[in-house]
Amino acid sequence: MFENIMHRVGGTSLFGIVSICIFFAFFTGMLVWAARLKRSYLKSMCELPLDESESARQKALCMNQENHHE
Repeated sequence: MFENIMHRVGGTSLFGIVSICIFFAFFTGMLVWAARLKRSYLKSMCELPLDESESARQKALCMNQENHHE
C-alpha cells in the first residue's frame, strides 16, 4: 500500500518508504514512553519551576538519578 502511494507521488523509492517507517516507529515509541511515565515523577517535574526550596530540588535530582539507574 505505501509503495503504491509513494510511486504515484513520483521520484521516490525505497528511501521514502524507509523514512516514513522510521518516523512512525519513532513517533509511536515516544507515545509509549510518555504514557509509561510515573505520575509522581510528572507531578514533581511540573512543580519544580515553581518551588524555590532547596529540599525540593534535591528530591527531584535524586528521583531523576534513580530513574536513570533503573
